[in-house]
Amino acid sequence: MQKIISVICLFLVAQLSFGNERLIISNWLTTQPLNTPYPAFYETKNVEGEEFSNRELLTFDHVCIKDVKPASGESFGWIKGEIANWLESTVDEKGFLKFPSDAGESPQMVYLAAYIEAERWLEATLEVNTPQMAQVYLNGRALGNKVTVEEEEGTYGKVTQNLKLKKGKHLLVVKSLYTPDNTLDWKVSASIKPDNAFSVADIGLELKPLRTKTINDVLDGIKVSWIKPSPSGDKYAVAYREAKPPKGESESWIEIKNHDDKSVVHTFRHASITRFQWLPESNAVSFVTGNNNKASLHVLNFDKGETVTLIEDVERLGSYSWSKDESFIIYSVSEDNSDDSEHIRHILGMQDRQSHWRNRSFLYYLDVGTKASHRLTYGNLSTSLHDISPCGEKLLFSKSYPDYQERPFSRHNICMLDLNTMAVDTLWAEKKWMVRGSFSPDGEKILFTGAPDAFDKAGRNIPEGMIANNYDTQAYIYDLSAKIIKPITVEFYPSISSAQWNEADNNIYVTAQDKDKVRLYRYNDRRDRFDEIATPVDIVSGVRFSSGARVATYMGEGMSDPSTGYWISLRRDNTEVIEDPENKRYKHVGFGTNKEWDYQTSKGVDISGRVYLPPAFDEDQTYPLIVYYYGGTNPVSRRFGGRYPFNLWAGQGYVVYVLQPSGATGFGQEFSAAHVNNWGITVADEIIESTGAFLEDHPFIDSQRVGCIGASYGGFMTMLLATETDMFAAAVSHAGISSISSYWGEGYWGYSYSAMATAGKYPWDSPEIYFDQSPLFKADKVTTPMLLVTGDEDTNVPPGESVQMYTALKILGKPVELLKVKGQNHHIVNYEKRIEWNDAIIAWFDKWLKDQNEWWEDQFPKKNFY
Repeated sequence: MQKIISVICLFLVAQLSFGNERLIISNWLTTQPLNTPYPAFYETKNVEGEEFSNRELLTFDHVCIKDVKPASGESFGWIKGEIANWLESTVDEKGFLKFPSDAGESPQMVYLAAYIEAERWLEATLEVNTPQMAQVYLNGRALGNKVTVEEEEGTYGKVTQNLKLKKGKHLLVVKSLYTPDNTLDWKVSASIKPDNAFSVADIGLELKPLRTKTINDVLDGIKVSWIKPSPSGDKYAVAYREAKPPKGESESWIEIKNHDDKSVVHTFRHASITRFQWLPESNAVSFVTGNNNKASLHVLNFDKGETVTLIEDVERLGSYSWSKDESFIIYSVSEDNSDDSEHIRHILGMQDRQSHWRNRSFLYYLDVGTKASHRLTYGNLSTSLHDISPCGEKLLFSKSYPDYQERPFSRHNICMLDLNTMAVDTLWAEKKWMVRGSFSPDGEKILFTGAPDAFDKAGRNIPEGMIANNYDTQAYIYDLSAKIIKPITVEFYPSISSAQWNEADNNIYVTAQDKDKVRLYRYNDRRDRFDEIATPVDIVSGVRFSSGARVATYMGEGMSDPSTGYWISLRRDNTEVIEDPENKRYKHVGFGTNKEWDYQTSKGVDISGRVYLPPAFDEDQTYPLIVYYYGGTNPVSRRFGGRYPFNLWAGQGYVVYVLQPSGATGFGQEFSAAHVNNWGITVADEIIESTGAFLEDHPFIDSQRVGCIGASYGGFMTMLLATETDMFAAAVSHAGISSISSYWGEGYWGYSYSAMATAGKYPWDSPEIYFDQSPLFKADKVTTPMLLVTGDEDTNVPPGESVQMYTALKILGKPVELLKVKGQNHHIVNYEKRIEWNDAIIAWFDKWLKDQNEWWEDQFPKKNFY
């Protein structure tokens, strides 16, 4: 990857016909003529009576065109070990590039490449002229071909294609075939003519591959899902996934590699396996295969070179866990209690609106030696396994059930099962706040994570009179003998993301949200102290520990650094990269400068913020601004990709300002508690004031071209902001809430989320929140053009929240558009729909912040239905 603070773009000398504004490509990257032999018996007719044609030679993929990355001095492999070298070439005075036509008796192929830089979304016509056969590609996709050959001097055929180019760099490749029977000089020319609404000033031509990030970079290519080290610490398992354009067909697989040289020990590619685990002590792995709702559990032992099936064809097999000595497995099986024959469904409570809620899951014991199983739990409530004690004699599990009379509207029992006697010891009964637990290596304590209010509010650290934000996860240690809870994060400001008591060194390791970063920490129980472990990334996730060696693996990423797999020695805290499949993809992707920009409001609230500048940023120019926020209980992290890739927007020519209003976790409990019973009361003012100060501090921002965007709670904030300020020239709300009361009652988790965010307040007793803070009831104050987007199957924030805001603004004659993404829930995950959704958001901002409405109108042309 290459980070760009300033880029001086070298546009190639081009010939321009001013009469029709046609831009001739004057400079190319070309290979030398490459020998492309006919197949044996090519003159023999096939079963259809046809001889082999030169057209077949042209259109056959001798190399995968999408893997060809032209750059001066670079090369790629060709037939029979020949190397195709990319060299810079210039056309003659007539615009043609000529090649030596001395093929002899063997055909030859040549590749030409140039980069088209679109300064904005535009339409243009590409024309390729040549007397020979040719095939044309743009961004790895075939546009068309010419299979005729001219014989009269001065004549040539053409490939003509209408293009719709997004802002950014596009790779044009022309493949030209010269055969022994060709009589004219071997030559190729190409030109681009912008449509009437655009000009040649909107198009640049380059030979350098350096470009900005695209949505295909976010979605395509091989990416790492997780990495797990072996018990001995000499190997690791890595899970890959790959999505391929244009439909997004995906493949996932797992490989086992040696740590020292990264060589592959075993691959599960083309084998459909799930629920992969290393065994606790052996050089062996377990995994699940299955189909038709039946699954089998297998063990592959590398030392013995054999695979053994432990469980076969179990219906609705769930998760499983190994005992430390590998003598038994605890696994779960779900029971389907749904009734598809019901014509009228009697809803048994709010959770029963979810189709799977009536299903129950129970625990089973498998003796690995005998392969005999028996059932451990039964009843009307699911039992969820937390951990197996190190001695293998006890299970820690929980049972949960609704309690609609008191927030948070659920109750939980934390229990221990003695596997020898089958006696159940209930550690905590009917607790309101759910916790997750795991045993210490000696089995004498339990590490719990949960809400500040868990364990009788033992984890709270907020001023008197405030209500805790119970999404601000804390960590606790419970002594089984003394029956004492010790909150270990009360004075630790970051919010816990994950926690594990590591067997290899008896330390607790946590990943924790520290403002908008996720860091790795080590906690020593004896010293009662947290120490940060330095890593080279902003976001640490997916930490996995070896059960027998002091090593771990994790995934890491940053604002301009894609997700990468790391190996860390826990003795010296040394980190090394072990998996970086995206490095090649981002080799020629440039990013602008990122910087911090924090602000203290007039009320003394510290608002953290960060800024993404466009590549080739010039502070003497002016730029449009996109402001992004969430405003809910979580900060907007520094993840590289995600659904809202900020450096992609910066690559589209926007400055992006991301801020963290009060109420987010990771800044301490007092800061996060501000989220409770707020619903924008102070957050809206913080966003407005911070944005205003940002504009004053950055004169290169055009204050008349400022847009805002948020999703879910952030979508609610977008709607609310539009009722309180006219500082934004465009707004986007994805899955936003327009009426807090209707979301509270209709969203699957509306009432339970409100149990945290609107603690103890309800529509019938708190109109100052449910009415006064609902954007729908202030829709007449909106002046900002607003794009409302929702998945039409959203069960979290129902589509009606966007629809009713759209209805209000439409009746009021306000500028508003509504997009419903078919078949999508709260997040847009379908490959093709994700691209269209991403493009629609950028096109909306281009329309209102750049006065470029053509892309929006191309996506959503006007229709005269009334």
